[in-house]
Amino acid sequence: MAISDTKLRTIYGKPYSGPQEVADADGLSVRISPKGVIQFQYRYRWHGKPNRLGLGRYPSLSLKDARQITADLRKLYFSGTDPRTYFEEKVENSMTVAQCLDYWFDNYVSTTLREKTQALYRSTVMKRMHDAFPNRPASSITVKQWVDLLTEEEKDNPRRARQVLSQLRSAISWCMRRQLIDSCAIMSIQPRDFGSRAEVGDRVLSYHELAKIWLAIERSRASTSNKLLHQMLMLWGARLSELRLATKTEFDLLDNVWTVPKEHSKMGNVIRRPIFEQIKPFLEKAMTTYNDVLFPGEDINKPISIAAANRFVNRIRGGMDLGYWVSAPRST
Repeated sequence: MAISDTKLRTIYGKPYSGPQEVADADGLSVRISPKGVIQFQYRYRWHGKPNRLGLGRYPSLSLKDARQITADLRKLYFSGTDPRTYFEEKVENSMTVAQCLDYWFDNYVSTTLREKTQALYRSTVMKRMHDAFPNRPASSITVKQWVDLLTEEEKDNPRRARQVLSQLRSAISWCMRRQLIDSCAIMSIQPRDFGSRAEVGDRVLSYHELAKIWLAIERSRASTSNKLLHQMLMLWGARLSELRLATKTEFDLLDNVWTVPKEHSKMGNVIRRPIFEQIKPFLEKAMTTYNDVLFPGEDINKPISIAAANRFVNRIRGGMDLGYWVSAPRST
């Protein structure tokens, strides 16, 4: 079913729960995010391998223009030329900062990185740098102009300034490796030149303090799943999301091994942890009390949210006279 401009206007910028991809014709389709971000793309096969080219975002790129670009790409394809050369000829050394960021986000971040990382980039580099130097080729911006912009960022938030610079360099470097632009002065500026590193906590809790926290969790009026989650985090030293997202199938009580799937791992690798005797009663209680999702929130079939888990720790911490300690037991 062909895409219509009316349909795109209805979807754009609004919460969306429909199909992630909607086809138009001749290889043209749109990818739609849950937040209503619409990206045109062209799909084709080259030497037997599937390829996808991001054409641009709606409404910056209209449906009419996306169809015209698709027609041009098909001409290249049927003449025996890889459609990617269309963009090499069109955009070399003329892409703006916004175009570089959009291309990087649509073709790398949104297709490769986890949703949590995507959200981080949206709230930092995409938010702070997307509108920098509008309508100017990224290759034409001088070091001095970048320094002036980053100095203002540094005044506002030193730690964020360094983070934004590091992410921006990654995006520009990605575009340069794909020969979308030849050069950009931002690559001459090192993250250490601006802002400050995020502070690393050095608070180490004593066994006596840990015991106080354990009892505070036990005596709280929180849900059973929330209390079990944080007590088991203290015993295992796992990352919050590794355990928060856990399901029954991950736990082998015969061989006493918990296998964290790569989808739940920060580094994208499988992790195996022993199920030791002291933690077994807590695990068995969770497995007996709940269904496949061991640590549900309000919806019994969905894991408790990060926000809800962190709110619980903040309440516990606020009611104790232990000073500040980070919410992750593995860091204390």
